[in-house]
Amino acid sequence: MRYCTLDDLLLLIPAKTLAQLTNDTAPATEPNLRVIERIVEGVEEVIDGGLRSRYDIPFKLVPTVVRDITVKIARHEIYTRRPEGKDDLPPAVVRGYKDAMAMLEAIKSGKMTIGIAATQAAQPEPGKMRMRARKRVFGDGVLDKFA
Repeated sequence: MRYCTLDDLLLLIPAKTLAQLTNDTAPATEPNLRVIERIVEGVEEVIDGGLRSRYDIPFKLVPTVVRDITVKIARHEIYTRRPEGKDDLPPAVVRGYKDAMAMLEAIKSGKMTIGIAATQAAQPEPGKMRMRARKRVFGDGVLDKFA
């Protein structure tokens, strides 16, 4: 876990709840660290994918904004492991997730900064684009008759 720690998650999710949400057996008293690590790694990949075009990834020192986004998205992913029904996620979890995704989009588009210098302006993924087209079958004269 590069962008957040277990202690960061425990600030938003009570230890007992985290143990219940991450374990597949009952009664659970300790959080399942493998499940948490896998979820956080997935969240970190999403964040890296969003910020790769503007910043050098991975960060040497993790900005607090990135840590907070990671924790909020990871909390949402942890809660979605045990949905009780369609709308059973706590409203604070859903709101935090939406806020984190909006912040990630704002950082990606350059409307918000994470406190370190961007390496470059937003650019498309590197690579050449090649196109090939056949010769036109009908010239402009033929096509203009149908306009």
